[in-house]
Amino acid sequence: MKKTIIWILVGLVVLGIAGFVAWRFWPVEAINLEEYTPSEEFEPAYEAMEAKTPEYDIEETVRAMNALEVAQCQSEDFLSYLEYVAKQDFSRVAPEVLEQKKKLFPILQRLYELQKEHEELDDVWMLMRSATSGASTFVTEVNPVGVIGSMITGDATLSTVSVGSGMEKAQTAAFEEYEKQKELKRKLEREIEAVRMSYIEYLEDYAPVYYKYMQEWDALCLKKDKAYIDLYGGNPLGAYNQTQEVLKEYPTNREALLLKGLSLIQMSTEVGRGALRSAGGDGHLLQGADQALAMADSVLAGVSVERTAPDERTELQMEAEATLDQYIKLYPSRSAPALVLKGLLYREQGEAAKAVSYFDQASMEYPRQAAALTDLLDSYKARTYLNKSAEGKYLLRLYRSTMEGFGIFSPNLLKAHYYAEHDDVEKSKEEIFNHFYRRGNQGVYDCLLSDMQYCEENMYSSFRQILMEQSFLDVAVEPTMNWTLSDKDDEIKVTINNRSDIDLENVRIFLCLHYTDMYKDEYDVQKLPSVNIIKHHDSTEIGVVKLNYEDKKYNDITRIRAIAMTDDKICWIDNVDYKYMRASEAAARGSNSKPSTQNSKPSSAKQQLLDDFNVDNGKLQSIIQEGMKVYGTVSDGNIWNDVKRDVKNLVTGKDKKLRIELPRILTLIDPVFSLYQLNDKDKSVRPEENYLSGSNIRLKFDYEPKQDETIPLYIYSDFANFKVTIKFEGGKPVVKKVELV
Repeated sequence: MKKTIIWILVGLVVLGIAGFVAWRFWPVEAINLEEYTPSEEFEPAYEAMEAKTPEYDIEETVRAMNALEVAQCQSEDFLSYLEYVAKQDFSRVAPEVLEQKKKLFPILQRLYELQKEHEELDDVWMLMRSATSGASTFVTEVNPVGVIGSMITGDATLSTVSVGSGMEKAQTAAFEEYEKQKELKRKLEREIEAVRMSYIEYLEDYAPVYYKYMQEWDALCLKKDKAYIDLYGGNPLGAYNQTQEVLKEYPTNREALLLKGLSLIQMSTEVGRGALRSAGGDGHLLQGADQALAMADSVLAGVSVERTAPDERTELQMEAEATLDQYIKLYPSRSAPALVLKGLLYREQGEAAKAVSYFDQASMEYPRQAAALTDLLDSYKARTYLNKSAEGKYLLRLYRSTMEGFGIFSPNLLKAHYYAEHDDVEKSKEEIFNHFYRRGNQGVYDCLLSDMQYCEENMYSSFRQILMEQSFLDVAVEPTMNWTLSDKDDEIKVTINNRSDIDLENVRIFLCLHYTDMYKDEYDVQKLPSVNIIKHHDSTEIGVVKLNYEDKKYNDITRIRAIAMTDDKICWIDNVDYKYMRASEAAARGSNSKPSTQNSKPSSAKQQLLDDFNVDNGKLQSIIQEGMKVYGTVSDGNIWNDVKRDVKNLVTGKDKKLRIELPRILTLIDPVFSLYQLNDKDKSVRPEENYLSGSNIRLKFDYEPKQDETIPLYIYSDFANFKVTIKFEGGKPVVKKVELV
């Protein structure tokens, strides 16, 4: 009996071990992706993916593929993702793509059921987010490019290695990391393994289909890109020919219709016709010719060109209008960029009232159409190579400006330029405000640099008059301190120093950082916390920013700028070192050229500002000579007692430091000051105080003048550079001479 019991126990142990081994190592079967019935929660999204017609649009197909990847990567949970999918219009998406994407639903549904059954899997949606990203970490790195982005490496062909690499990332980066972070029961391990195998099976089927349509998309992009680059190079005829090729194959392509309309408008200008006449025998414009480049900018940048009388419309203009009308008829919910182009067309025809009317309509439509217009943006973002060349960046920026209504496609800025051309500065300033107000309502700030650049290049006078004191605002950054460990070199503290005599209220600050390895005009823009007030003659700490641009650290920062917006002001705020660096570079360039004269002028855009205030370089020279005051003796110790920062020295009366007052009108030229030349590093002295007070600019230098000493004060600006010779005769300062240098 005893032996029988022992053998029974041994048998049970053996059976148990055998069962465990069979359970643990028996091949796991993937979820059957073919025999699937959606649950109540999944049914609306699943049915939304039913193909409506065998016809498809390649851009809509690519948009849907990218949008579904991004949505899966960014949705907070299963239901958010399902709601997003259920609301999409897939009517023009290739049926083959929809059939493959539907195979993801059994996988998601099984995970959803596991989440409801097991408390420890309450965050299982994060597994699918991370699998979609192909990320190397589970929670912290969720990249919207998607796992397909890791499969398609950017090569001309899709290799087995690249597909395998993408699937391997889906396994190791997401599933294994999830299992590592979760102490899963053996049953759940097998469930997750089944999901993993099913997901790989889904990817194996989907990847070739994805790549098939991406090849078609890439071929289309080559032609569209060529049209963009032709516009960039001042060749609208080439752009027109490229768009015609696209429209032969895709008659309703959105971008091609807009690019065709734009190229026709450019060709219809007098400058454009002159450039066309200069074309060679092969029909291509002379690349690099000044005439062609001038024409390329003439329409969008607002350069004055000879307009066509309303009753003398050319065939080019009529074709442009027909093209834009066709676009508006096909895409009424995405009509804003076409309305802008119609406004430009009427402006070139000399019909200002009609032009402004179309600009007004476009201003209303851009916010309403924002989501529809930017639906292809994820497809452009996935083309990461565009950020690796100046031409690619131009292409991406022009596309975004078309769809978001900024820079050269802003209806408000085009109206502002029109009013500036007609000497209505107040209306011009109002439209600049309207532009930034509209952009704020659209929630888009990442292209503020293009907006600022457009305003500076085309409406400098109007833009500059919005805040005359901008050169007396400074931005500074420094690394935050962690006393227990070390400096946090990926965090910076941002401070604004207001040296003007006005308060800034309800201020929104956008920090612009230029790092090593960036293109010269490229910046990383980050929105900072809003500030209730930045008081005059005071420094205000704005907040702490974590650097998140390509692993750059504090020491990688090479230039610092900021953009400030209030309810009635907008301006650049520069770092003090940046201001002096620009002044030094300008001075170095000037020293290699012919000496300036009283008749020398700044650029036409800046000259307009001086004209609006009825001054020129010669008049500024006289204003400095007549209005400048110099102090530098003990008896002068009690001047400027309105400034708190100097109270100690004022009370003792022992401060002999050099002080200078200059007329406030010099704020027009954004001046930078130095004793001796900036390029003379052994002697040059910056002012330790430099601020506005009433009608004066006040400077204080850490410098004590000597008896009978001659001191040169240099005033640098983008308009003109001045040298002021100061002589201390009998202990009293005298302004001997003011000259242009």
